[in-house]
Amino acid sequence: MPKAIKLSPGLIEAQQPVPAAATAARVLRGGAPKPEPTMPLQLRLPRSEVRQIKIAAAEREQTISQFMLACVHATMQNGKQS
Repeated sequence: MPKAIKLSPGLIEAQQPVPAAATAARVLRGGAPKPEPTMPLQLRLPRSEVRQIKIAAAEREQTISQFMLACVHATMQNGKQS
């Protein structure tokens, strides 16, 4: 069982330090541009296609997100949007 302690005005008034993770986002210094907010795109693909995408991304030393973004850009440039 925990021991009881006497409360003193110093203990009551002492503030707990706020962890840095709980504070508001840091303001970028030096005039750096603010990063654009991102929203993940969620798709349901057949397992065979997912495997092919993973292999293609690994062969190009990219993440799956980077590979898919490159595919979208290539499709947009070629005008084959469907």
